[in-house]
Amino acid sequence: MNWDDLRYLLAIKRRGTLAGAAQELKVTKATASRRLSALEESVGTRLVDRRPSGLVLTAAGLAVLETAEDVENAVASVEERVASSADAKPRGLVRVTAPQWVAERLLIPELPALRSRHAELEVDLIGTNKILNLAEHEADLAIRNVRPTQRSLTARRIAELGGCVYASNEYLERRGVPASSASEAIAGHDLLAYEGLGGIPGFEWMRDAEHAAQIAFRANDAVALLSAASAGLGLAALPCMLGDLEPALRRVPSLGFSRCAVLLVTHEQLRHTARIRAVSDFVIEIFARQRALIAG
Repeated sequence: MNWDDLRYLLAIKRRGTLAGAAQELKVTKATASRRLSALEESVGTRLVDRRPSGLVLTAAGLAVLETAEDVENAVASVEERVASSADAKPRGLVRVTAPQWVAERLLIPELPALRSRHAELEVDLIGTNKILNLAEHEADLAIRNVRPTQRSLTARRIAELGGCVYASNEYLERRGVPASSASEAIAGHDLLAYEGLGGIPGFEWMRDAEHAAQIAFRANDAVALLSAASAGLGLAALPCMLGDLEPALRRVPSLGFSRCAVLLVTHEQLRHTARIRAVSDFVIEIFARQRALIAG
């Protein structure tokens, strides 16, 4: 087997097409097809099904993929260790993924300080509510409230995120303050529901309360919910560090308070390299300085 051909299987898994795999690896589509065929010939079985919608790995392909991922991680570890031992100065690209509101409100304002400290670092900040796959190197560091299940990843608790229900003064004066989250107490109220992955743990009832209250607005971003609540559209569960800083909003304590862990996730084999360690330490500093505000 030519071990280098495993890269083509990994790229096909990530992109779903030969054209996409070729683009990722900076080769022609014909080259990608030829290398995939060579890999299948070397292992003696078909690894990919060709379907109208794209390429799908067979059972054998999925089995080979596990080894391919291990090989890729081992190669990456060798490269990182060599770079780290040759020069301990942080340099190069670090891809950080975080929820959009965390990226906007916490990380971006601090990036000039990181730049002044480590001028040779390049940060690619991916503000998204999707959980990117660090095991497949879609990012190097992730800030999330969901603990990873992959054995190749490690997570460190860096803060506690407080959450509460907020509404504008105008809305509460017009509709009244609900006494509790019981169905009879929120009947007739307008709720602003978070859709998609994540959200504020403990307030899932707001998303599923159509039988008791009206869902007036849905969004998959906390800042959108913040804006809708500030406009007087209804009740929204928000991170305290967003809601508490918005003059138009006030807490509705009768509807509960929650806390969840904020985790910094990275690849076990990369976390001690100079560039990853520098950005990790910087993120931890930011969350430590803002600990009270984040906890609510």
